[in-house]
Amino acid sequence: MSISYLQKELNYGDACGEGTRYSMRRDSKVVVYGLGVDDPKGMYGTTSRLVEEFGRDRCFDTPLSEDAMTGMGIGMAMNGFRPIHIHQRFDFLLLCMNQLINMAAKVKYLSNGKSNCPFIVRAIIGRSWGQGAQHSQSFHSFLSSIPGLTVLVPVTPHDIFNCIIWSTTYSNPVIIVENRMLYKNEGIVTLDSSYYPDVRTLEEGKDITVLSISHTSLEASRALSELRKKNISADHFSLINLTKFSLDKIYESCRKTGRILLIDNGWTKCSIVKDILSDLFIMGFKGEAQIMGYADAP
Repeated sequence: MSISYLQKELNYGDACGEGTRYSMRRDSKVVVYGLGVDDPKGMYGTTSRLVEEFGRDRCFDTPLSEDAMTGMGIGMAMNGFRPIHIHQRFDFLLLCMNQLINMAAKVKYLSNGKSNCPFIVRAIIGRSWGQGAQHSQSFHSFLSSIPGLTVLVPVTPHDIFNCIIWSTTYSNPVIIVENRMLYKNEGIVTLDSSYYPDVRTLEEGKDITVLSISHTSLEASRALSELRKKNISADHFSLINLTKFSLDKIYESCRKTGRILLIDNGWTKCSIVKDILSDLFIMGFKGEAQIMGYADAP
């Protein structure tokens, strides 16, 4: 499919796929691999037609061996490639923790900056048919606490498209967390050459500040649309980059509204939203604050 990448309306899954396709066309060292990536269904549409265009050397299925395949990707990344390893379920990324935390995240530090590890992991989260407590978790807060890892949770099609492209130019490992409930969400996608994943402003208002993460951004937007009927408006922000982000505009919004609601698609204990709230109070925010957890599994 030909695409101009300029003001194109796509759903989230297709935007992810087109961001990958753009990156693979631009850089022959970008490869995609994982369980089922060459399936005709294309992993929710995110890998559709990649094997037909780029061949099985650059888009290939793998054994069900997450730890070994992660080690292979780290080795490829350290030798000039930019591998994208796709995990159908975030939960089984736990099998790769030694590789990610003790290897990939520390390559640049241990080599005194002489070596890089541009390894990308796409980890899919979220409830769906038949998912239980072992298939519905998200560990984004935990991974965002690891030095050397960058964790992204894009919500809009525009952001997932540009996050993929940005990640394939970044020199350190990136974890991209995708909620499967987002894949049919549509929006305008534009190629942004100056894109940096940070904080996305979704709505502007005056009564409350809302900071949401992942799929909770859609749930919060639905709730806020009902509040607007009662003349209550909100500044609504979606946090994209959990590792390095600017809190300035969130802080200014808090000062304006005097209250903030933080909504996380995970457990509240030791969560990224508690860390953000702590930073806001250190910066001087003295208003009302509430944290809402939205975990899919206990």
